[in-house]
Amino acid sequence: MGHCCYILYSEKLSRYYVGYSSDLDVRLVFHENSESRKYTYNAKDWELFRI
Repeated sequence: MGHCCYILYSEKLSRYYVGYSSDLDVRLVFHENSESRKYTYNAKDWELFRI
């Protein structure tokens, strides 16, 4: 399986986050729940903007 690029958006921060992953579903759960995330830790309202 190949990697995909994705963009998340936070209205609270008015910022975008660009990432890539070989398993988008697992990665999105990581952004929502992981304590070890750094950039996306500052907001809980990240939404998938574009794949």
